[in-house]
Amino acid sequence: MKRISVILIIGLVLVACGEQTEPLMPLDKGAPNTVTLSNGEVVYKLDGEWSGVLKVSYEGKFEDIIKISQDGNTFVGNYINGHRYMSAGDWAIKGELEKNGFKSVYVNITHHSQQSPEQWKPATGKISENGNKIITNAKVVGDNFKLTLNRK
Repeated sequence: MKRISVILIIGLVLVACGEQTEPLMPLDKGAPNTVTLSNGEVVYKLDGEWSGVLKVSYEGKFEDIIKISQDGNTFVGNYINGHRYMSAGDWAIKGELEKNGFKSVYVNITHHSQQSPEQWKPATGKISENGNKIITNAKVVGDNFKLTLNRK
């Protein structure tokens, strides 16, 4: 009886502290902003223009439009106008999608078209609001790069 009570108390503490995680449910076929791949998997459809805000911890915030092109479950996004550190046409984001969001996501931290593979930095990312919002975070030598995209 004591063992059951201890397990119940631990379970309640974990729930109260937010340590219990809810399993992610796969996207439903036909859900908004989704596409069904040839293998039957449903992923977010990211094609199109997005309003983007890049916040760099040591430099401030930069706004631009990012156009994302998607081929199956892979995507890449380019800056449309450019800003202080990126020119129009420079890559901004790329990655691979899976049933619940990102399998992998990378942000480009290259300065003015000096694009090379080592400038793609892995990021954490989340797609929310029925596929209408993307937030990514990347840490580079202690600095934080946060890219927030909202579907136009």
